Amino acid sequence: MTDHSAATGGDMSGRTGHRVQLPRGTDPQDVLAMVRNVRPSAQLGADGAIDCGDGARLVPDPSPRGAGRWTLDTPREREDPMPEGMTDSHGYGRAFPDGAPFGAERRALDLAWSLGRRLHGAVVTDDGSRLEPHPFHVRDLTVVSPHVLAPESFAQLLAPLEPEAELDEVPEDVPRSGYSATIPLDEGGHIGVRVTRSSRPTALAELSWLDDAVDYELVHVPADEAEDAVEAPDVETAERWSQAYRRIGLIAGLLTETVGGYIVDLEGFLVDPGHLA
Repeated sequence: MTDHSAATGGDMSGRTGHRVQLPRGTDPQDVLAMVRNVRPSAQLGADGAIDCGDGARLVPDPSPRGAGRWTLDTPREREDPMPEGMTDSHGYGRAFPDGAPFGAERRALDLAWSLGRRLHGAVVTDDGSRLEPHPFHVRDLTVVSPHVLAPESFAQLLAPLEPEAELDEVPEDVPRSGYSATIPLDEGGHIGVRVTRSSRPTALAELSWLDDAVDYELVHVPADEAEDAVEAPDVETAERWSQAYRRIGLIAGLLTETVGGYIVDLEGFLVDPGHLA
């Protein structure tokens, strides 16, 4: 078991700050809205800082050149370094060679990394390492809808867009609460579609119909699943990710037009259908 107090030099009450660098035109209200997707109790203070809960705050840079820049003020909690040779999509092993964040700091840093991914920004850690998420690191989307399509109706809806899609066969003696389909990709891998009872995303918790909602989960499964742990994809990998996200986005848009509902990404953030084209 990791000795967290030893890994942090015994100072479990210490704090640290990481910088979040977003495009200069980013509206602070958009940042607040995104944070509230996953932390609904987040509060905006009189000084413009966002209290994210869990001991973390996003503090805007008030300087003339500070547009889009925030400081993530968070508890400092570190554990043992990642094993040598291990890669991770967020780049934490590279950025924190002496001990990776865990607990409240890890959760706060994950939130900052996600803001960078969704808003085309970056995070600069307390020791100056730059984390710049690729916008298509997360490609999976879920349409949360009050209406469920029968498998045959779903197949008919999908056919003009994805003619090679096939409903997955399930043995008659296997109980199921939904159905699934597979869409093969030319470059290998596939897009999996699962239709099942909703997982009730935090961002949609106030919807009156959420108890009876259905999830249409759209998942990119690459031929080499190890590439999901790549921090900085090469050109070919980035293109595969982009194409997979485009196809998933087209399906998600078609579903929302047909059955209504909302789109959330794998990390629980709402996605505007207009941004998927």
